[in-house]
Amino acid sequence: MKKILIMAVAAIMATMSAQAQKLQTVDKKGQPVPYASVLTEDGNFVGVTDLNGILDDVKGAKTVSISHVAYKTKTVNVGQGSVVTLEDSDFDLPEITVSKKPLVYVQTYYRILCMSVDDDMPVTYFRAGVLDNAYDIQKKDVSADEDHFSACNMGLAKTILNAFLNPFIKRLAALKVDNMETRIKKGYDGIDIDFVPNGPGKQNIVDQFGLVGTVTDDEGERRYSCDTHLMRNHEIQATGNDKKIAKAEKKDNKKKDRKDQTFFVFRIDEDGKYAPEDFVMSQNYETYTDAKDGHVMHILMQVYSAERAYVTKEELKQMKKDNKMKMTYENIVEYERTHHIPPLSDVFQKSIQEIVK
Repeated sequence: MKKILIMAVAAIMATMSAQAQKLQTVDKKGQPVPYASVLTEDGNFVGVTDLNGILDDVKGAKTVSISHVAYKTKTVNVGQGSVVTLEDSDFDLPEITVSKKPLVYVQTYYRILCMSVDDDMPVTYFRAGVLDNAYDIQKKDVSADEDHFSACNMGLAKTILNAFLNPFIKRLAALKVDNMETRIKKGYDGIDIDFVPNGPGKQNIVDQFGLVGTVTDDEGERRYSCDTHLMRNHEIQATGNDKKIAKAEKKDNKKKDRKDQTFFVFRIDEDGKYAPEDFVMSQNYETYTDAKDGHVMHILMQVYSAERAYVTKEELKQMKKDNKMKMTYENIVEYERTHHIPPLSDVFQKSIQEIVK
């Protein structure tokens, strides 16, 4: 009997220990915060919260740093059933004066980090820059130019990752003409995507396979969280094409535990409408483990709307010329300060300074 009791207590303690590793991120209203990055105090990657704001396992970390493009970074001690409330960042969309001029100029600022799991350097690659977006109101199209980006990267990784990331950066940092609902449906037209109300100011993004994202409206902003890798796999499954399905599975077997998660914020009017120039910020997080060498890749890209104005073609040309700059680390820090871009955590800043050296 005593032996059974000891075993029962041990089982309960093991269960409690397992639960103690769970963490959830919520906002000031208690709503889940999806896709928050969770790291150790020294900057090593632990995981990312899901659509319900939950990370099931903090992998034994007792103190973690939680970061998200739309919220202030927060360091917390992990306890049983930890629920962490995140504060909104101080960043806000730059004001814009309504004008009859034909173009909208929006400068987007991006920064991209490759993070490690167990290396001495929490950040192994860093790059930041600005994209000059010109939105033609009548033609409803966007052009984007990048004439300035940082050289804050290192060695061979610079050449390899720049080649890999250039199209990725241009695609994610440029403004989009279609709204998110239209873009999601057009981008994944092989599956039946629907936006289903789920309480005041909330919608679930679902397809025939289940939940793939969420939408929340709050204080004049609309926030989209989408599991794009899951949606792409669902689209392939929906074809019923065995060759395509096998090819996707083979790719996922090479890149194990792959996640590709996207978060967008737009300013909306009283009717819930918005235009490309109402883009506020976005975050794209991609991770996978290389099955061949076990190397874990974490790529985090954040984009902010930094400057906005209605302009003529001549004014646009002059603004692009005036805004050119050499994106040294010092200039990046100054740019973020003057444009109220939320700074990266201290441990990341220290790592990036080492890369620059």
